[in-house]
Amino acid sequence: MQHYQRRYKYPMKKIITLICFSCLPLQTFADNKAFNLLREMSQSLNQMSYKGILIHVKDDDIITLKVSHTIENGKEVERVERLNKDGTPYSRVTNYSLSKLPKFTQQAQMVYSFDLGNTIKVAARPCQLVIARPKDRMRYLQKYCVDTETSLLLDYTIIDKSHEPIEQFMFTDVEILNDGKRVKDIAPISAPIKSTSANFISSPALSLASNSQPIEKLQWSLKETPKGFTLRKAPMLKKNKDESDTEHYILSDGLSSVSIFISKKAPNSKETETRSGALNVVTYYKQNFAITLVGAVPKSTLKDIFNSLQYQAN
Repeated sequence: MQHYQRRYKYPMKKIITLICFSCLPLQTFADNKAFNLLREMSQSLNQMSYKGILIHVKDDDIITLKVSHTIENGKEVERVERLNKDGTPYSRVTNYSLSKLPKFTQQAQMVYSFDLGNTIKVAARPCQLVIARPKDRMRYLQKYCVDTETSLLLDYTIIDKSHEPIEQFMFTDVEILNDGKRVKDIAPISAPIKSTSANFISSPALSLASNSQPIEKLQWSLKETPKGFTLRKAPMLKKNKDESDTEHYILSDGLSSVSIFISKKAPNSKETETRSGALNVVTYYKQNFAITLVGAVPKSTLKDIFNSLQYQAN
């Protein structure tokens, strides 16, 4: 070591520092390229016209959907139908929407690393794998496959802590109706968005309400907010005459989200825990309140959030 320093007349500490700095731009570039591709993908899902057959795999159940997404008079229109096994329409679906995926803000980079994977084929189209890898065990790993020509999402998989896929959405056939233009070549939509569908099924309440209240006004708060998450209050849910209103709070890290519903505890009610694909739903009790947490995150994350909730008495 000493001989090395004498020969080159350069302090070893500076050599190590230079080596480390020389690595940083490469990693940052890779992260930014993957992250920026997901941002392009999110725009494509809103701004492009496309149609196709999408399969949804959840809990060993396979649902086939016919998806149509078009831009009509500057407005976004989406139609989703569930199909029978023979391909005939079964029912209209209103709780699926690919265009409601998150917008991939910088907030997500605090708690996820974004890596590029291989280029594979999905629905006979080449697509680039992008992996959103959580930096802790409070959220799921998410894998996206993005069309290399149009930036359209072709495959989306949620993977649990055991490295097993627990929910997947994948096109088996897709037709691009924008002449194959990439999102950066498509003029942004200036008119208000009108969609016939609700939020993307595996990620409820992804968008924070525009009239959400600042955290300092909340009746409920967290002793410790999970890293990367931000707590906001959504509009109160109104109940029937004989039922109490429900407080609605949203925790989001920019990619995953948790909805928290709080109401007065009903007599003889019981605590519950259920799971559907990546979506976990739990109901627990605290200070005579029923607290239901819903999110595409591990159940342990919902428990941690519940334990941290505290009531701010007036």
